[in-house]
Amino acid sequence: MKTDNSIKEITIAAINRSAMNPESWVYSKVYSENSANEFELEENELPIFEVSSAKAKTIITTRRIIEKENEKVCFVDFEEVDDVIYGDFKGQINKPELSKFRIVDMYGEQHDFQMETGKASIGLISCVKTVLKLKASL
Repeated sequence: MKTDNSIKEITIAAINRSAMNPESWVYSKVYSENSANEFELEENELPIFEVSSAKAKTIITTRRIIEKENEKVCFVDFEEVDDVIYGDFKGQINKPELSKFRIVDMYGEQHDFQMETGKASIGLISCVKTVLKLKASL
């Protein structure tokens, strides 16, 4: 069984291999620290990736995807994810800086979370896919 620390390290390595120009990201960042002050995390749960806009703050942790918007907190555990829909912005001329990606859980419910479009979206997609793959192999 992988620890939260090893999940975070493997996922950050995957992000670094696939993402381009993280210094150019406007709303997204990879978490180097092990705490997320605005979110209450479970014991040993670690933040990996963040998307922070004026409207909402979203983090991907070693266990969940969490979003806080207007003091309302929404989250999905990785163990409950059935499908992820990122959308397709390739070739769009006037694509927005921020968009939504959708999680469909094993109960059929849909949850939308914010994501930065462009090069930063590769970091988020790599993060989610890697954590899902690691969780599936446990």
